[in-house]
Amino acid sequence: MILDEAFEAFREAPSRAAVTEGPDSWTWAEFVESVARTARDLDGGSTDGPVGILLRSGSRYLSSFLAITTLGRPACTLHPDWADRELEAAITDAGITEVITDRTDLPVDVGAAQPGPGARDRDGDDPVFYIGITSGTSGRPKPFARRERSWTSSFGPAGELFEVNRGDQVFLPGSLQHSHFLFGAVFALNRGASVRLFDRFDAARLASELADTSRGVLYLVPTMLIALNELEGEPFGGVHSVVVSGAKMESHHWEIVRRLFPDALVCEIFGASELSFVTVNTRGERPGDPGYVGEPFPGVELEIRTPGDEAEDEPGLVYVRSPYLFDGYLEGSETNSPVGADGFMTVGDMGFLTDEGLSLAGRASNLIITGGKNVHPEEIEAQVTDHPAVAECVAVGVPHPRWGEEIVAFVVTSGTGAGPDADSLRNFLRPRVASYRIPKRWFIVDELPQTRAGKTDRSQVRLFEDAIELGP
Repeated sequence: MILDEAFEAFREAPSRAAVTEGPDSWTWAEFVESVARTARDLDGGSTDGPVGILLRSGSRYLSSFLAITTLGRPACTLHPDWADRELEAAITDAGITEVITDRTDLPVDVGAAQPGPGARDRDGDDPVFYIGITSGTSGRPKPFARRERSWTSSFGPAGELFEVNRGDQVFLPGSLQHSHFLFGAVFALNRGASVRLFDRFDAARLASELADTSRGVLYLVPTMLIALNELEGEPFGGVHSVVVSGAKMESHHWEIVRRLFPDALVCEIFGASELSFVTVNTRGERPGDPGYVGEPFPGVELEIRTPGDEAEDEPGLVYVRSPYLFDGYLEGSETNSPVGADGFMTVGDMGFLTDEGLSLAGRASNLIITGGKNVHPEEIEAQVTDHPAVAECVAVGVPHPRWGEEIVAFVVTSGTGAGPDADSLRNFLRPRVASYRIPKRWFIVDELPQTRAGKTDRSQVRLFEDAIELGP
């Protein structure tokens, strides 16, 4: 089970602090008991299906996740900031039969749900233990299944690579709904390190605690680096390892991380929800190669594949094979896996492979990564075009120094009634999509550019010169 190695790591000192949140702290023995209590409550349930966790990030979230997995039931991360229609879709599509939550109402009758394909398998030696949710191109959350070994098989290599050991304190200032931080918490406990959880990101509070640590490991997304740097404080000499994921690090991020953590090993991780670890970059930026993301993570094989008629200097699709791949997408009563017969799969990243590692050249898909969160523009567009004053919409990501990419929407009005303004469009979206999916800026255009195939040409949208920005 996923906690077995952690039991060994803390066996010699069960009274050592394992989890800290705010002013509260739990020893390993106390934390294990809280996990056991939750497991006992769940084991008395009437179904064996997946269990959703709809809680704020923190110790209760982590203990609930571990309790569910110790029973062999899949745990599904649900986001408190989702709109009700997104939450309903996730619960239904993942086949969730029970939800741990403080909410008094849910937008769907969980008790009536049919267990999804990730239902309990007590006899399996590698059960589905985690159901994550990715953004869907149809505007509907897309659940996927991951087996336990796809995580645990990476614990050894990650421990050596990130230099996480017994007695370290691992700081996790992001939400546990984000797999980067959830993995970091479970992985840290398995290594015998204590974890420091935060209910929300607060740069000043994090900086204060980092200043006091002597054996710190820090998990971040790039936007957090910028917030820490804006405090203009002293470097954090007690942090010996920094693990960054969620978005590509640019040169200014590397400058910041070197100033703030001069004595730390810095690991930039490139991966995806479906792929887990793909590459790790400990060298920093490479002059003349802004897409560099490092060498393959231990155990990962990479191939660049092209249709065959591209020039040698053109990028190809990045295919990945490793023990860390997910099981597949949950679709109805089936698990649909995009992994090929040869064990390789792609999520649409384009790139080059050299002796130094992988360099990305973009995505074949339209994915936007803003603030470390993945957003498919189609999910926004599907909702915006329901507005009676909008005929067409296209959303794109444009470079932004803090968020990586900022979501910008271009709309063609329907000519019905008064034209929309930015506030009315934002208010229209708020009950329909999570707040981070709402475009920051809105523009009106006469028409959207088309490809020869009659599809919206997203590459040309950013070049609009006659677009009218909506205010305020």
